[in-house]
Amino acid sequence: VHFSRERCPLKLIILTMGFTLDQLKVLAIIPHVTGAMSVIGSSYIIVDVLRDRSKWKKTYNRLLFAMSCFDCVTSGGFGFSTLPIPKGTPGVYNPRGTTATCTVQGFFIQMSIIGPMYNMMLALYYYLMVNRRMSEGAIAAKVEVYMHAFCWISAFTMGFILLGLKMYNTATLWCWQNDYPSNCEGSYGEPGPVPCERGKHAWLFRWVFYYGLLWVIIAITTLLMTLLYRGVRQQELKMRRYDTRLKTDSVDK
Repeated sequence: VHFSRERCPLKLIILTMGFTLDQLKVLAIIPHVTGAMSVIGSSYIIVDVLRDRSKWKKTYNRLLFAMSCFDCVTSGGFGFSTLPIPKGTPGVYNPRGTTATCTVQGFFIQMSIIGPMYNMMLALYYYLMVNRRMSEGAIAAKVEVYMHAFCWISAFTMGFILLGLKMYNTATLWCWQNDYPSNCEGSYGEPGPVPCERGKHAWLFRWVFYYGLLWVIIAITTLLMTLLYRGVRQQELKMRRYDTRLKTDSVDK
């Protein structure tokens, strides 16, 4: 167990963070378990799709495959928890890394936005099949490449922009978008007692490049699923009316 006391005593660190020493240990250890479980689950999906050629032929499975590949990477980033955080960082349980390892972890965790993006693409896939009556072949030929391109280009562009702006810094339980030192800015950009060395205005970039985008994705996915439900419901009602008409005609005869 390593808690640095170089800049402030341990008691002050714990009081400032609002957690006890044991609570910080638990919070740092949990991602090791959940991250590993997520990697195992995503790896199973990857193997399942690859070993069955019939599954690989479907757009749905290829989208799921791509999402699972990125989930393995991002879950691995979360799974390392506090280990990549620079050694000696106060208020952090067991930091063993450097600024470079922290930056790499932050980049991979930022890539987790691809998961919701691919979920949105899966919703779009079903919307096109049910509501727009597009065939599997038509979606694969005309739409699928743009689905992957949107997810990859958007996520990597944001990731590298944040990398260039040095936004990936210590965020207590792992490295992600944060200012450094941690007291150089308030929650909404208020100037702190010391100037920011890295990650200035990180609070704003978190909203623009993650939280805000995530809410937009959730809204679009919800809309697509709502339209999908309406489409299925309308088809169901048509089938019922058709069945009723057949029964009526049969009775008349």
